Amino acid sequence: EENTESQIYTFMPAAGGVGTTTLALQTAFQLHHSVTRGASTCVVDLNFQQGACAEYLDLEPRFDITEIENQPERLDRQLLDVMLSKHASGLCVLAAPTRPSEMRSFKTDVVVRMLDLVSAYFDNVVIDMPRTWFPWTETVLLGSNKLYIVAEMTVPCLRHTQRLIQAIYETAGKEVKPNVIVNRFEQKMFDNGIKQADVQDILGEHFVGGISNNYRLVREAVDRGVPLHDIDPNANVVNDLKKIILPEEAVPTTVKSKSLFGLGKGLLKRKAG
Repeated sequence: EENTESQIYTFMPAAGGVGTTTLALQTAFQLHHSVTRGASTCVVDLNFQQGACAEYLDLEPRFDITEIENQPERLDRQLLDVMLSKHASGLCVLAAPTRPSEMRSFKTDVVVRMLDLVSAYFDNVVIDMPRTWFPWTETVLLGSNKLYIVAEMTVPCLRHTQRLIQAIYETAGKEVKPNVIVNRFEQKMFDNGIKQADVQDILGEHFVGGISNNYRLVREAVDRGVPLHDIDPNANVVNDLKKIILPEEAVPTTVKSKSLFGLGKGLLKRKAG
């Protein structure tokens, strides 16, 4: 059944190794199990060269983009179903086998067709973006309900995050509001490290929250190919992220929904909710 109110959550890394894939996947699981938002959720790994979404969940990536590269209209519900990797929880992942030696770019209409179709059949779509900008990057940003930049608590990364925010505004305009999640966030009060006040000064209104540093838990989850909550459902990392992604499950609020990337709708514009 087609869904007209899909919500798109896009995650972009501000630097390499900041934990974007981990946070994108955990967001997807939280949405999938949400009691306040539509549950069906699909992760789309757009990092065709180095993506790890399927690997992190011990799934086989099944998306063969070469099959639709020259004929995006070939991608229909039946072919999509064949190319989805399905987790035991019911979460779906659309990921291609990675090819580290190939830096390939695809036409925007291929990526749009893929996201159009996925968003037609899932309540929530979580996109894991590559660091590299491609011709289709702007389209994905404009089509997102929520855009999260994942950063870490270092001065170079936070400065680059500022530049990335500026680049997003210059490329996609003010319609897109980047939200910054600082991963491996530590409250440093007694040394000369970066403090929360510094992060807020640098990022301003774009800073939406920090995720506790819990390297042992995250590494165990990645090594075992399981979501974080399978190891500890009450872990600080899990709770920190939920406050950002699903705050209404802690404090009930009215949720405004927006439709985008819908089949037959304007593909390059956001549809007002």
